[in-house]
Amino acid sequence: MPRTELRWRTAAEVSDPLAAAPRPSVLGNDDYLPEPCVLHPEPVTEYPAPHELPEDLAGRLHAWGKRRGVVYQYDLGVAPGCKVAGHAPWSFSDPSPMACAECGSGLLPLLTIDGREWDGGSKSWRPVEDSHAADPSLPDAGGDTHLTIGRGYSLQLYVCAASWEHPHVRNMQ
Repeated sequence: MPRTELRWRTAAEVSDPLAAAPRPSVLGNDDYLPEPCVLHPEPVTEYPAPHELPEDLAGRLHAWGKRRGVVYQYDLGVAPGCKVAGHAPWSFSDPSPMACAECGSGLLPLLTIDGREWDGGSKSWRPVEDSHAADPSLPDAGGDTHLTIGRGYSLQLYVCAASWEHPHVRNMQ
């Protein structure tokens, strides 16, 4: 698991912005160094994973999706890819309660870093401007971010719901 560091500041504190982002002095390997790119953030609405919902609601959503050819978990639930906040992308294990080591408060998802921006099966999360990447034979299929987290995982950072000053928690799924 990579070591992470959060630094909190406001835009008002940035008086002399850098022209280019500095390369980290110690990285280990380039798997965690993103390719230079232009970000086009967009707000999306996502919902909790089915196993985070009451059983009866998850069952109704499954039946609703079958009638419409939609898979709630992949087409409407947790959005894949890199994101700020949102819902946790639990993939290897069921959601487990996580608490702040300093005060015991709950944790909130802050950041998810992923090697892909959408999964190959879901068309609902693929941005319209990237529709050319629908062909899996193309090198950009899946919205490759050129980041390798573990063996194709995602890295999530969580922060304490009570205080931003408490240490953050890392999770790799």
